[in-house]
Amino acid sequence: MVMLIWPVAVIAIALYFGGYFYVEASKAGMKKEFWALAGLVAGPVLMPLFTFHRYIQMKREAGLENIWMAA
Repeated sequence: MVMLIWPVAVIAIALYFGGYFYVEASKAGMKKEFWALAGLVAGPVLMPLFTFHRYIQMKREAGLENIWMAA
């Protein structure tokens, strides 16, 4: 029984993370389709790379000399 359920779970997780990265990339002003496809393929493994890429983009837009502080 378990052998029949795992492909459905893998597809559901892939769709969830594809949608998650699509929404988060659109909120951050990044390439939506690229991150959605990467989320479909890599899933939660992509989270550190996405977070770091979003941070680099924010620093690039704000400039290196500006002070940014999370409150």
